[in-house]
Amino acid sequence: MENKRLTKSEMVKSILDSLVREVISGGAVAYVHDKVQRFDDGSIPMRKWSLCNQMIAFFHDTSDARTFNAWKEAGRFPKKGSHSFQIVAPLFKTEKDEAIDVEKRILSGFTLINEFRIEDTEGEELPYQRRMKELNVKELPLIDIAEKLGITVKADLCGTAEGSFSPAEKVIRMNCIDKQVFLHELSHGIIAEIKKKEKLELDYGFEEICAELSFAFLGSLYGIKVDLQNTKAYIQGWAGKGHVAWKVIEAVEWTEKVYKYIERIKEKMQKEEYEMKVFSIGNVAKTSKTNVLPFKTEDFRNRTQIYNPKIGKWVKRDTKTGLFTSVKGDGKPWGRIKIEDTQIVTCRNADLPPAA
Repeated sequence: MENKRLTKSEMVKSILDSLVREVISGGAVAYVHDKVQRFDDGSIPMRKWSLCNQMIAFFHDTSDARTFNAWKEAGRFPKKGSHSFQIVAPLFKTEKDEAIDVEKRILSGFTLINEFRIEDTEGEELPYQRRMKELNVKELPLIDIAEKLGITVKADLCGTAEGSFSPAEKVIRMNCIDKQVFLHELSHGIIAEIKKKEKLELDYGFEEICAELSFAFLGSLYGIKVDLQNTKAYIQGWAGKGHVAWKVIEAVEWTEKVYKYIERIKEKMQKEEYEMKVFSIGNVAKTSKTNVLPFKTEDFRNRTQIYNPKIGKWVKRDTKTGLFTSVKGDGKPWGRIKIEDTQIVTCRNADLPPAA
């Protein structure tokens, strides 16, 4: 019995069905973050700051800020004319509790500390900066779709996150080189476009499930290696108190929307590529036709050339006025201008023809 060849829609449904069965089967799986090698490996000091101070750094548009001495130890120094910003640090004092004869640290006040952004420093390259250079955006799967949507993809620090997508900026920030992370964030970007078009809102946790399921499906469809164990654990983690099966089944509709959106963009890109090719061929044909009849172009119409033996050069003439307009310096005739049959009559006491 011959195997029936699946249509594209049947193949898509088959992949999606098997993916859903895999995700909702079995018990909980530990989500192992260490499998993804982030650019920020936890060595940035401000990761240990209080939430308040990290917010201050955020408002100063930086992901790495340190004191002058800390930058000096790292081999970097503030640029000339750069300015620091201040964070708040607590001050403690030690007091002895006579009743139980134990010393305790007690908050006594606060002090301000000057911090410099990495963007305002120069010097040695930091380890995470070297790791960020490993990200080759052009090698990411479906990067052409991101570019078509006007989404910028760049290496950046995202704290403990592996990546992020900003709908307002239309930017995907990658804190690693993992293609799975990119497809997850690209799914967020496409979901954002669909929500905007259909004027819909999604619960944050549910959208994470949609993005992760979409990434796993896209990876399976386009032959990109995916870790379904991590996907399964990720979705279970976001499912909250509701049963994960219902969340996944509910997210299937959005997964299909993401896929169809990508296919429409691909079809549009292929159409544009075809039209551009037709236009280019037509343009070449038009240019070739012009080359056959050079004297019908605007630049060479009403122009002839004649050889001046006295100066040994070719001279261009305006046939309407009869005046000479220019001399060709290399002694060779113009390639696309008609040559006059008569010889030029040279002027006494003059080496050059009169100019227009």
